[in-house]
Amino acid sequence: MDPVTLNAFSNELQKMAGLGDLWQRVLDVFRTPDEKVNKRVEYHFSSRAGSDRWDKFLKNVPNSDFVDQLAKHPDADPMLVTHARSMHALARAPAVNKIQSEKLPGQTYEVKKLPAGDFGCTCNDWRFKGSTNPGYECKHIRAHHEGRTKAVS
Repeated sequence: MDPVTLNAFSNELQKMAGLGDLWQRVLDVFRTPDEKVNKRVEYHFSSRAGSDRWDKFLKNVPNSDFVDQLAKHPDADPMLVTHARSMHALARAPAVNKIQSEKLPGQTYEVKKLPAGDFGCTCNDWRFKGSTNPGYECKHIRAHHEGRTKAVS
C-alpha cells in the first residue's frame, strides 16, 4: 500500500473507531527511522498536539536526529531551535554536581558541564531562561561556582 493511501486509510479508521494512538503504533512498525523522527517533529506543530506536547518534546530532544529535523521544520522559530539544541546538550552532558532544592524536600537538580564550556542545570529556571541565553546562571549553577554544594559521587 502506498503512503498516501495508507495515511487516508489510517485517518478513516481513526475517525470510525477512535483508535488513533493504537493505530499509530501499528503504523510505526512500517515506518523507517527517518519517518518516525519526522512524525515526532511534525506532531509538535500539529493541531492534534495536546498538553502532552512538551512532555514528548523532552523525551525526544536527546535524539540528535529529532533536533536536526526540528531545526529544518518551516514552523520552528529560531528560539525554539536554540532551546532544543541546549536541551539536547543538557541531556547528553555529564553531571558535575547535585544540588538539593531549598523549597522542595527530596528534590535535587543536576548541574552539568555543556560541550560549549557553559554550565546547564536541570531546574526549570535554567530550562526556560538559560537554554536560550548563553551564559545564564540559575541559583544552582551559582551555588556550584561558589562551592556551596556537594560533589556528585
